[in-house]
Amino acid sequence: MINEMILKNKNEMIDALSKLIQKKSVRTAAEGNMPFGKDIQMALEYFLALGESMGFTTKNIDNYAGYIEYGTGDEMLGILCHLDVVPEGENWSYPPFSGTVTNDKIYGRGAIDNKGPAIASLYAMKALKDSGYVPNKRIRLICGTNEESGSACIAHYIAHEEIPTLSFSPDADFPVIHGEMGIAFFELVSVFTDKVPDDGVQIISLEGGQAPNMVPDHAEVLLSDSQPIKHILDAFNETKGTRLAYEALSDKRIKLTSHGISAHGSTPENGLNAISQLITYLELIDLQVGDAANFIRFLARNIGMDTTGERMGVDFKDAYNPLVLNLGVIKMDANQGKATINIRYPITLDEETLHSAITKSVEGTSIKIENWFCAKPLYFEPTHPLVETLMKVYREKTGDYEAKPITIGGGTYARALPNAVAFGALFPNQEDTMHQKDEYMAIDAFMTMTEIYAQAMVELT
Repeated sequence: MINEMILKNKNEMIDALSKLIQKKSVRTAAEGNMPFGKDIQMALEYFLALGESMGFTTKNIDNYAGYIEYGTGDEMLGILCHLDVVPEGENWSYPPFSGTVTNDKIYGRGAIDNKGPAIASLYAMKALKDSGYVPNKRIRLICGTNEESGSACIAHYIAHEEIPTLSFSPDADFPVIHGEMGIAFFELVSVFTDKVPDDGVQIISLEGGQAPNMVPDHAEVLLSDSQPIKHILDAFNETKGTRLAYEALSDKRIKLTSHGISAHGSTPENGLNAISQLITYLELIDLQVGDAANFIRFLARNIGMDTTGERMGVDFKDAYNPLVLNLGVIKMDANQGKATINIRYPITLDEETLHSAITKSVEGTSIKIENWFCAKPLYFEPTHPLVETLMKVYREKTGDYEAKPITIGGGTYARALPNAVAFGALFPNQEDTMHQKDEYMAIDAFMTMTEIYAQAMVELT
């Protein structure tokens, strides 16, 4: 009966996801009582109105988050989703906020991360309600609005609302995530006080990247046209297979543009880092002597194209995962350079060891570590009742009885609440387009995950 209700709502689900994708919920400056900007606010209001139209109880929590609730009882099952998305990046086949439906897929930024799973969870609740199912706990679908830029939304929820008894977050991979690696963000900052006015190439400005947890697909630098460098660039592109473009400007300046391939910051090996390409090239030319050149050379030699942390001396690993490093954002001018790094570190590694190793890497330089932020790892034994229950649902729904719980480098809301794990929504062997161009939700996967979430809600209530 429940699966029949889900199938009955298929076209409505596709339309709802397409419309939600059309809300460009990228964080912008706060406006009035909208802490993360008007575009995210529109997505929150649309989602809550959709839940209300289904007859559920809804609440907007000061425009930081919202929830949609079904059922009664003292205990509560939480479903933790987010409605914000990372910036769209470049070179999409379809407009990134169009919600285009074609070839049995729904395209758009947020389709899989995390709007599709949010819509699937909502329609799973609707199927339970329409089939007459009465849960022994309240089911509360909690939707945050800045998971991609700090998760102040879930902190606000925790400070002002009831904490679920147990939860899952459909914001990662199937089958069940029993461990999430630690996440560190920090800035490497250098103030440029020393420079020698020689004939070296001067860096006028350098910018790249849109978010630390996203492999940058674009970076560009303005240089003084004081030495011939194009022949070096041509050789670099040919030997390295890179995509750096050269443009001579009219005012004795040169612009170099680096094109990469975006990917999620937890899997930088799946992308091509435009910043890394650019700094690796810049190290090869005769830069003007001084702090700016030293900053570039530090980044090129200690990070470069490496995503393992080996060059920086932080290539830690344990039985679950090796460390992963992403150079996500860079900004330089004549006075200062700042690079933002995102590291996913092994579950058994402590923050102090990581911080000490990063500090050691900058000793003897003018570079400082600023704005350090760390989210500690999450770990549940595979035999934990919540893990075992969700694994049972997954195996029965997919027929994959060999599946085992996994650990990941991504971070979800699960680590913010007690008794919570991530559960889906990306299936094994399914193409991962999170934080990449042409992100999409396959419609058959969309329907299957809705069935899985509906059954999980039954098993847990």
